[in-house]
Amino acid sequence: MTFESDGVRVDLRPVSSLLPHEETIPEQLNKIVGQIQRDGVQKDPVIVDRESGTVLDGMHRLAAFSRLGLENVVCCMVDYSSSGIELRRWARVYRTTRDDLIARAMDELGITKEVTLAEAFELLDSRRTGLAVLGRRACRVPEDRADLGEVFRTVKSLDEVGRTLGWQRTFAREDEVDVALEDGANVLLVQRLTKQDVLNAARTRSLFPCKTSMHTIDPRPVALDFPIADINGATPKTIAELLKKRSPRLLPPNSEYEGRRYKERLLVLHQH
Repeated sequence: MTFESDGVRVDLRPVSSLLPHEETIPEQLNKIVGQIQRDGVQKDPVIVDRESGTVLDGMHRLAAFSRLGLENVVCCMVDYSSSGIELRRWARVYRTTRDDLIARAMDELGITKEVTLAEAFELLDSRRTGLAVLGRRACRVPEDRADLGEVFRTVKSLDEVGRTLGWQRTFAREDEVDVALEDGANVLLVQRLTKQDVLNAARTRSLFPCKTSMHTIDPRPVALDFPIADINGATPKTIAELLKKRSPRLLPPNSEYEGRRYKERLLVLHQH
């Protein structure tokens, strides 16, 4: 027994049955674990491909449940092949007062071929290069085309160099890269990703680096607020019966929730 509203299917799944496709950020994971312990609820469903069990959104929530010893998690089960689910990318934004150190790190990692910004985007979108480091004055790509696994190892290496040297690392949506460049930052963007890349990463446990993929799910279910004290003993029927007592409301695109503005519609499952 599952719950469906506005085309959204909410169900219960064992934590151990789900497959993440992306790594987590330790600081973010610690924050979410603490938040769950304080609030005592699962705020939002984890978004899962119903065919493969691949987690599309909610890697930190899933890892937090595992750390807390919770056996079940409430999920929004979706058809990943649907055109209503779009796959985009996060860009890494590095800020430092020493551009020469970024240049030296790129040299050591083989990111040495200089291209224009337009050429960099064309190479990324056609998947003829695995990554590009974009700057206001110069852009670089690797001399040689590498497979996705090697691309991600390079991303992690540049992250590690940045941590060692004290660079500030933030993330930007791929359509907001120009803002970071205008601000003088260096931006790392990986090649255009496919949904099959995501499924392969989950299946083989070859996880993407944290904050690489970005999924748009329309509508996106939020505000579940299911008590975690009840979740180990819950069943799909429990979840369905609880949600049927509520009156979900649909919010338009660009609505704000929990301090973040979403481009897709939001299906609010719990009235506050």
